[in-house]
Amino acid sequence: MIFIKLIDKYIAKEVTILFFIGLIIISIIMLSSFLFELTDLIIIKKVALGSVLKLLVYKLPTIIVKTIPMAILFATIIGLGRLSKDNEITALRMGAISIYRLVLPLVILGLIISGGNYLLNEKVVPFSNERFQVIMNKTVLKSHMPDIKENIFFKGTKNKLFYIGKYNKDKSVLKNIIIYELNSKQDYPNIIIANSGKIHEKNNKWELNNGSIYKHNNNGNLIAKDKFEEITVNFKASINRFVDQKSPSEMSIEELKDEIKFLKKIEANPNSLLVEYYLKFAMPFSSLIFILVGSALSIKNKNSKGINILLTITIIFSYYLLLSLSRSLGRNEFFPPLVAAWLSNIIFIIFGIILFYIENPFHQLKQRALSIFKYDK
Repeated sequence: MIFIKLIDKYIAKEVTILFFIGLIIISIIMLSSFLFELTDLIIIKKVALGSVLKLLVYKLPTIIVKTIPMAILFATIIGLGRLSKDNEITALRMGAISIYRLVLPLVILGLIISGGNYLLNEKVVPFSNERFQVIMNKTVLKSHMPDIKENIFFKGTKNKLFYIGKYNKDKSVLKNIIIYELNSKQDYPNIIIANSGKIHEKNNKWELNNGSIYKHNNNGNLIAKDKFEEITVNFKASINRFVDQKSPSEMSIEELKDEIKFLKKIEANPNSLLVEYYLKFAMPFSSLIFILVGSALSIKNKNSKGINILLTITIIFSYYLLLSLSRSLGRNEFFPPLVAAWLSNIIFIIFGIILFYIENPFHQLKQRALSIFKYDK
């Protein structure tokens, strides 16, 4: 029992040290492109050094959250790869310790790191992203959240899209309004265009002035054009809810949940936000999944560091490519939001489990690749 505990500490220590090394190196690499932008802000736009340093500080949590899964995969593959190459894994297995038991301390480590990543992503990242955007608007872009906002586009109720050329928030006045309304029985929308408008905030009604209503048939041909001096459009929510809306990266899980409920209430489509909501749970657990896959690939092989680094890059690229694809398909309603958020995790979990049952998986992969180029003399 004491021997097992020593082995657990030894493996966990090996991977943990490499994890922090990888975290620092990968974070610096990811920060490098951002540092070029900060340099331009100081030299070209004459932004104060203090403001630039604040931008750097508020950017760090987002970078660290993205870096943690990559760092733990790097640490697992390199750490276990070294133990395997030095025959330490073989010696332990000869001592009747199973592969699954050897991986147990790493699974526990993965759960701890995934939990920490979840808390960081939930408690720190939304705040830091919001503060980052405020500094960019007020200091860098010289925009002090003006009362008059321009070129606003948003999706409102179930079948309506809104474009507003100018919006005076203090006076509740609109200019150059376009409303697209698509009926379920139509292939082309009815369009309302107005030169100006007034918002009555008590009942969320819009009073539109000097405009026209365009109606089209299913072939896209204009069948009616009705001019008006004044019409009233009912709106189920305050326009400020859309104009001042945070991005998903600036919202916590509770804020996303409230926003989804709001969109459902006004019969707007919450699909994109639902994908982001489930991703808030799915993304942190990529650390645990990378440990599973990394352990399965490296614990049975004696590859060089170069091969292990190549494996790390390949797995990271494959995972995030699949995540990006499933996320896009989820937003466009090809997949249910829950499936879109968790699909890459599920596929990599299955991949990792299968690898544990394949003896020397990398060797088999290499042999199959070489067999393609074999020929009979």
